[in-house]
Amino acid sequence: MTSPRPIDALVAEIGSTTTVVSAFEGLAGWPTGTPRLLGQGVAPTSVAQGDVGIGVDAAREALEAATGPLAPALTLATSSAAGGLRMTVHGLTQKMTAMAAREAALGAGGVLEYQTAGRLRDHDLRAIDEVRPGLILLAGGVEGGDAEVVLHNAARLVELEARPIVVYGGNSAAAEEARASLEAAGFRVRVTRNVYPGVDELDIVPARHVIHDAFEEHITHAPGMERIGEWVSGGIMPTPGAVLVAAELLAAELGDLVVVDVGGATTDVHSVTDGSPEIAAIATDPQPHAKRTVEGDLGTYVSARHAAELLPAHERDDVLPPAIPGSTMEEEAAAHLARVAAVTAVERHAGQLVHLYTPKGRQTVARGRDLTACRLVLGTGGALTRLPGGEAILEATRAAAGGGERLLPPADARVALDRDYVFAACGALSRHFEKGAVLALMRASIGQ
Repeated sequence: MTSPRPIDALVAEIGSTTTVVSAFEGLAGWPTGTPRLLGQGVAPTSVAQGDVGIGVDAAREALEAATGPLAPALTLATSSAAGGLRMTVHGLTQKMTAMAAREAALGAGGVLEYQTAGRLRDHDLRAIDEVRPGLILLAGGVEGGDAEVVLHNAARLVELEARPIVVYGGNSAAAEEARASLEAAGFRVRVTRNVYPGVDELDIVPARHVIHDAFEEHITHAPGMERIGEWVSGGIMPTPGAVLVAAELLAAELGDLVVVDVGGATTDVHSVTDGSPEIAAIATDPQPHAKRTVEGDLGTYVSARHAAELLPAHERDDVLPPAIPGSTMEEEAAAHLARVAAVTAVERHAGQLVHLYTPKGRQTVARGRDLTACRLVLGTGGALTRLPGGEAILEATRAAAGGGERLLPPADARVALDRDYVFAACGALSRHFEKGAVLALMRASIGQ
């Protein structure tokens, strides 16, 4: 029998439709080693069978059929299966603390199921119980400001039927009182820094880290996911959160960028930018440096019918592709859906110029996310990296020549694909290996 080959890491990316297991070597020896992707195995995700480990084992078997037996020093996972990181967020005001909580949840890779501002009411509690979140993010009050509403909301959460993990990211003056009341009622509570410490000031990165840790605790108890906790030795991250971590690493090296991830169920857009100085001068709302949006109606499989409705009538196909397209016709249908999903998702992610008419005349302001400083648009995920025409799809997400009122990436922004399909894995690997080694993997994948 052949002895297993020692490698640095195996990373399982468990998606809503497919599971990919990737093998990496040369990471631990950085900078003298040469980090590289040794191989990948793919299998259908098996959470519906009651055990996600079936799909992980099948993907690993497919990998080792090509590489031979492997002995990883570290096993990691990212997941968007089993409903992903289902969250609700609650703040004091819609455009301040609730908005900051929403940004923190999405940036961490959360699937946002319900959001409130102000005092929780009976119908809110019923809605939270109905969506059964794995995590609740409780915010409210700037530092030194209101504490009554967030304490009221903590007291109302006690009435829930379920006991999800609660991450507290509100006014620090109320943190211990809120924690005590929730823990006395059987909740597990994690306290982080205020996500909105002052007017027009966001501080959401600490909350993202706490949410990632809480997700790992939650996901190993989700139906069908129990065995993944036995498979990994180094942790589990939400897949979208891992992709955003990877995007931040690349942006620190290459400059402002956008990453588009078209999946079977959703399309995620991640951007890392502070925008252009010209737009910042007329912006009306604060934006985080790293931002993620998720479009639950745009995908190539689970939400294929919704995406198809956005196509012109003459471009709609009767064929809705399977999770893994197997024929040319199925690939072409999936590529059509990927294109409309990517273009629509980036347009929704981007802000726009708005013209207001005031007593002093017309005034132009910028609302939402400014992508005009992003000179790089990257594509990841199975649809963009494995279907034909991925780069052309990304080119269609840029602004038209001459610009426009939508704050899209410029017409001459460079596009590139994560051809090795490693961004999510690299986000997970960055917790355990030198950043330079992980960057080397991503740069090789995009041809840099």
